[in-house]
Parts: sequence; structure tokens; C-alpha cells
Amino acid sequence: MRKIKAFFTALLLVAVVAVSVHFYAAAWSKESHEALSWWTGEAKYTSMETLKGSMDENTFPVMGSSELQHQKSTPFHPMSVFAGQKARPMLIGAGYYQSLYHATALAALEPALSSRKAVLIVAPQWFRKSGVKKEAYASRFSEENYLDMLANPAVSEEVKTFIADRTEELLSVDPKTLERVKEYRERFLTDVEETSDTGSKTTLYERFLREKNRSNIALRESVYALLHPAAETGNAEKPDFDALRTEASLAGEEACGGNPFYVKKSYYDHYIVKVMDDVKDEGIKTGYSVSPEFKDFECFLKMCRDLEICPLIVIEPVNGYWYDYIAFYREDRKKYYDQVRTLAEEYDAKIADFSDREYEPYFMEDTVHIGFKGWVDVCEAIFEYACGDGTVPDAREQMLLAREGSSTDLMLRS
Repeated sequence: MRKIKAFFTALLLVAVVAVSVHFYAAAWSKESHEALSWWTGEAKYTSMETLKGSMDENTFPVMGSSELQHQKSTPFHPMSVFAGQKARPMLIGAGYYQSLYHATALAALEPALSSRKAVLIVAPQWFRKSGVKKEAYASRFSEENYLDMLANPAVSEEVKTFIADRTEELLSVDPKTLERVKEYRERFLTDVEETSDTGSKTTLYERFLREKNRSNIALRESVYALLHPAAETGNAEKPDFDALRTEASLAGEEACGGNPFYVKKSYYDHYIVKVMDDVKDEGIKTGYSVSPEFKDFECFLKMCRDLEICPLIVIEPVNGYWYDYIAFYREDRKKYYDQVRTLAEEYDAKIADFSDREYEPYFMEDTVHIGFKGWVDVCEAIFEYACGDGTVPDAREQMLLAREGSSTDLMLRS
């Protein structure tokens, strides 16, 4: 009898907690949360529907990968540069979030995107010969975002079909999710003449999925917000990017400590020193110029075209000193940069091209992530795109301004 009583007591407690979380999450989702913009926890990216509640006419997505999680404690990161500004980036990305995920997420977020602006920071390491790894894509895949993309009437059948085909290919490592995804295709991509209520049915599982995602985001973001109080909005003057560049140069010199690759000393000591002998002249055998990621990137650009968004494509460089050391030379890297630039131009995207900054000390934090001066210049390009007349600052002029604030001579290789 005691066991039965204990069982029902536990069951009642679980029910009370579940109901409490439900009502808390429901109330939370009706309010705007500035901290949600800066939080880069992975729970956030499962549901663009939840993010919509914190979007206004001045909010726009800044999409990328692991670089968004670097330099967050510095004054050079977007969460510091844009604090208090009227324009507010919604950061979306971490490791292994790449073009296909972002195309899907953008379609899910689009109904709340009144600014019609979006930024994609394109990382070279996405474009390996194998493209995004199946396991990585599966771990980042959001069914809720996928469903909202399929239900968005502004997205062309061509783009939906490409995403569906590619998603089914990549989810072969996750049979259970793949089975549901194939069912979604049947529902949303079936000939309208054959199915009059295409996309109108919502299953019990999908309602549970949305409830779970919303509750998960609400609880986790609330903890983040306690640790990161919101700044006053709309009162800040335009950031002083020249002063930030000077500060970034000095911070970079101090953090890097004079190593030959201009990377953070901690990274140099704990990673590079240990592998230098093994990787010298090894190269990257697959390069970055042949990859299925180019089709995924083009899909993102087509998605922007369908949604009438003129995106800003940020072309992120690599650390030229390190890549030369491992014998993946500049002429080979140039093939990749040229392909990304050509695709972006083909779809009339705005471009912030930093490919010529590979040899600028302290532009990168390590071998692949933008850092001190890199974030300042990227933030300036984003600011002018979002708040100015849409003209992206000249990258070489930014470089010369940065040089004035550094005691280190730059090795400019043209």
C-alpha cells in the first residue's frame, strides 16, 4: 500500500511540475527577452518559433558557426558592440551549424523578420570535400524548424525539395528522425490537387515537440539572463570602431605574446606546439574548393531570394601564417574565396569580404576563428548594413585603420 501511495504521490508531483513549466513557458514566450539574442546555447536553435516572440522591427539574425562563441567576454564581440543599440542581432550558430541548417532556420524565422535583413558568416572549414558530416547535421537538426520551413508559403518548391532531399541524405544516420522527415515530405510536398489539406494536420508528437522545445528554451535562457543583465536599449551612440580597433590591436598583442602565427598564447601552447612537427607541410588534401557545401550555400542564397531578403555575406578568412605552414597555400585558398564571392554576387547579396586579411596580426584568434580586430571589423560591417545606408565598409580601409593602432608591422601579401 505504501508503495502504491508513493507511486501516485510521485506521479502527482511530476504532473504539478509539468503543468507549472507549461504555464511558465507559455507566459515567458509572450514577452520579449533581450538576453535571448546574445545567448548561444544549442537549446535556443531548436525553435525559431520561440525566437519570434523576441523579434521586433530592429532585430535581425546573425548566423554562423563556432566563431559566435569566441571572444564573448571581450568588448569586440557583437553582444558588447551592439549592447544598447537600437538594432539588435539575434545570434544563431555554434559548431557544425552550416548553410543548410541556416537556410531552414531562416525560413522558419521569416514571418517575424520585418527588417528583411540577415547576416551569414561563412567559414572556410565548412567547405571540406565531404561537406557537413552526417552525424553533425543530425545532432543540429530541428524538426520544428524543418516543419515551419515546409509550411512557409513564400519558399519555392525548388528550395523545399532541395532541402528535403539533402536532409534525407544526411539523416541516414538517424533512422527514426528520417522516418518522420519522410512523412513530412508526403504531407507538405504532395501535389496540392491530390491533397486538399496539405500541411494542415498537426500530430500529437509535433505538439509535444513544440511544447518541449519552448519549455527547454524558457528554462535555460532564464538562467542565462540572470547572469547577463540586459543593457538599456536605444540610447547608445554609434560604436567608436576606430577606438575599438586600437584597443583590439593592443589586446591581441598582449594575448598572443609574440608567437609566429599571431594566435592566442594559450592556443599556441596547448595546441600548436604539440602538433607542429606532425602537420608541417601536410596540407589539407581535400582543399576547400570542391564540396557539397557550395550547393547548400547556394540554397541559402535562393532562400533569401524567395523570402525577399538581401543578406550580408561575411567571407571569413583563415590564418594565413598557419595555413602556409601546413602547405595549404594561398593560391589554393583563393579558389574557395572566389567561388563563395561569385555565388554571393550571382544572387545580388551584399558582401563583406575579409579574405585579404589572412596575414593581418590579431585579426584571427587562432587558426580559423576571427578574433580581436576581426570581430571589430565584422561588427562594423554588420552595423553599417543594419543601421547605415547599407554600404559595407571597405575591408582594406579597415585594415589600414587597424594598422595605425598597432605597434606590429603587418605582413601584407598581395
